[in-house]
Amino acid sequence: MLSFIFKSKPNYVNFGLLVYRLALGISMFYHGYLKWLSGPEGLYKVGAMLAPLGVSGGYEILGTMAAFAEMAGGILVAVGLFTRIGSLMLISTLAMATTLSINGSFFSWDYPSQMGFGALMLFFVGPGRFSLDKAFFK
Repeated sequence: MLSFIFKSKPNYVNFGLLVYRLALGISMFYHGYLKWLSGPEGLYKVGAMLAPLGVSGGYEILGTMAAFAEMAGGILVAVGLFTRIGSLMLISTLAMATTLSINGSFFSWDYPSQMGFGALMLFFVGPGRFSLDKAFFK
């Protein structure tokens, strides 16, 4: 039992990447889907969060772009297809979410930053063996 805990298990790395990709991808898809369900008013509110950064218009379009990036990036990461592109979509959205909430409490910026670092990890490591990337792009 102790050898399982303390010794490297390269055979399980790919399974761990699969589990993490599914968790991150499904979570991010759901966050984007909820934004999408909020309709034009909700998407406008999401885009309007950029006003403190000097963005002065196009809020509904920006909110739609954020929702799309989370949904499409989440799907790509979860299934492991064009994983690095999906990761970049998530990284950009989560970096902005972290930036916008950095002056709040720890719990307001902790979630988007941790999810962003997870997406960054997948960008560098790749999707692993149990992915469509591996099947299509050997």
